[in-house]
Amino acid sequence: MTTKERLWARGKERVLNAPQLYIDVDCEADGIAGNGSMLSLGAQSPTGESFYSEIKPYTDDFMPGNRAMIERHGLVRERLLDEAPDVQTVMDSYYDWLDDLARKTGKKTVFTAFNAAFDWAHVDLAFVKTGIENPHGTAPFDLKSLALPLVGWNWQATKKQNLPKEILPDGDFTHHALEDAQYQQKIHFGLAALLGERYAGIVK
Repeated sequence: MTTKERLWARGKERVLNAPQLYIDVDCEADGIAGNGSMLSLGAQSPTGESFYSEIKPYTDDFMPGNRAMIERHGLVRERLLDEAPDVQTVMDSYYDWLDDLARKTGKKTVFTAFNAAFDWAHVDLAFVKTGIENPHGTAPFDLKSLALPLVGWNWQATKKQNLPKEILPDGDFTHHALEDAQYQQKIHFGLAALLGERYAGIVK
């Protein structure tokens, strides 16, 4: 087992032992919430379950730069209009997936993301649009904030490339929502391990 794998395993144990269930979430969108559509949603539970769906665009609004970027990664608007399930179907399914996890584990789910403001805003707006109460509530957990003690409390240094190399997975974000949620979860586990050691006095 490599150093990274040992840290991820140690962090996973910490996350699993928490009183809440931390769900790593990523979405891809052609704009910001309120000026664009969330076009795919991916989520990974620390207990091993995953959720993924593409989403039919639900507004004509978009931001050109965002749209160009996600279309380079396969989320082409015209294809999604023809093939993807509508936002009501997706959010119903996502809610049921979260509810099943909460019942199985007896824990409340916590929305977790790297730059949580972007992803949570899209997911919350989609819940609002579909008339479903957001089971994550209004307090998402931001992994960039979690990283602050490891980078000298310098917000600019919380970019992924500045995080400790011993916890970063190989490769990079792919802009596939589930792949990125799973990649992000390894960073989450790594941060949990390093911070746990620091506050236990193992790492100075």
